[in-house]
Amino acid sequence: MHGTIPQKVGRVIGDLLTHPQYISRCFAHNVFQDKTPLDLELPWFSYAAIDFLKGWLEPQMNVCEYGSGGSTVFFARRVKSVYSIEDNLKWFETVASRVQEQGLDNVTVKLSPFDFKNPVGFEQSQYLNALPDERFDVIVVDGSEEWTQVRPICFQKAETRVKTGGIIVVDDSWRYPVLRENNSAKSFKTFQSVGPCRPGVTSTDIFFY
Repeated sequence: MHGTIPQKVGRVIGDLLTHPQYISRCFAHNVFQDKTPLDLELPWFSYAAIDFLKGWLEPQMNVCEYGSGGSTVFFARRVKSVYSIEDNLKWFETVASRVQEQGLDNVTVKLSPFDFKNPVGFEQSQYLNALPDERFDVIVVDGSEEWTQVRPICFQKAETRVKTGGIIVVDDSWRYPVLRENNSAKSFKTFQSVGPCRPGVTSTDIFFY
């Protein structure tokens, strides 16, 4: 979230005082280790959103995500199938290798390169349109982004593919307040807290359809 370093530190302290259940995880994942969310098999979301998803996900569900990583393994261990769209070749190889090492045969990682530093024509990009023409129980809007916001465009695409009764997860949602007013969801909830491998408080929005 935006702000000076003292403001960010203040938000972290305030959040941990309000939500003491995150204190041990925050220290374990951010202070005393040097692992990535992929190593931890956790989404790079707020802990509040992660805890919600742990209780909401069911084995028969299908997930699609813009952006792969710890979330890919996290979902794969809990649902029927995961389809991940990744733009970065090196990270694609890292995630695909980890998926293979873990024997997760319910995961497809799709490499769809795009230059996010020059996002002209994103609406016609292979990355955006890699979302399969089917319905998903969960669609995650995360992944790469540079100076120009493209996640709202991914969100609009996701709304055409989410099942009735499904959800769309938008990470770093504090960057996209417009989505809270312009969506087709029945409702949404903001899950704001500290999270794994990140120095401050973040928010993850979940939209219910």
